[in-house]
Amino acid sequence: MSLDVISLRALKTGQCAIVTALSHRVPAVRQKYLSRGIVPGAHLMLLHHGDPVVVALDESRWAIDGDEAEYIEVAPLAGVAAHTWWRRLRHGLRDRLRRA
Repeated sequence: MSLDVISLRALKTGQCAIVTALSHRVPAVRQKYLSRGIVPGAHLMLLHHGDPVVVALDESRWAIDGDEAEYIEVAPLAGVAAHTWWRRLRHGLRDRLRRA
């Protein structure tokens, strides 16, 4: 199975994707995203398309500069894969709120 890889900036609002690579050459910028959990294999959803782009990642929301989003490579998820990931995230948040 081959995945189509695009930049994070090319995602549409509401699309889910898997991070495949961080190609920014500046170590400090790469480290900023790695420390936020934006690592290869991470699942995210684009909440706002523009500058900045806003993504949901696990239980966090991050605003990412549009130019820097060009260097975050993602493979869009479609259909069941995207729905399953979002449902799992939503239910996890609900369960945490109930325990609090």
